Amino acid sequence: MNWLRRMMYGRYGNDSLGNFCFVIYLLLFVLQLMFRRTPVGMAMILLSYFIILIYFFRFFSKNIYKRQMENQKFLQIWNSVKQYFRFCKMKWQERKGTKVLFRCSKCHQIIRVPKGRGKIAITCPKCRFEFIKKT
Repeated sequence: MNWLRRMMYGRYGNDSLGNFCFVIYLLLFVLQLMFRRTPVGMAMILLSYFIILIYFFRFFSKNIYKRQMENQKFLQIWNSVKQYFRFCKMKWQERKGTKVLFRCSKCHQIIRVPKGRGKIAITCPKCRFEFIKKT
């Protein structure tokens, strides 16, 4: 095991972007099995090979600073996508409840207000921005 430790010393290793690339590779690999002898299947094979090469390039890279910057950019995009879907899920769960969900246009904080009150002034608890919405 010492040879592995010596080889990996100073290498970047795995991170969130690497995990994402690996999952995309696995999905493309499974999909290409369904479209085996078609041009779409061949394109999926080439794309999956390209993604796994990127994964291994990032994994064994010695330029740690650049890989960290790539991961930070990916996490910014990924977190905004996760926030959007979490907001949609919360809105779906509250559709028959007594509250309505709004998002502050300034700081994007999620705010729950009572349903059926007409037009009301809503003040964001985080940034104190006030806006008017119909509930």
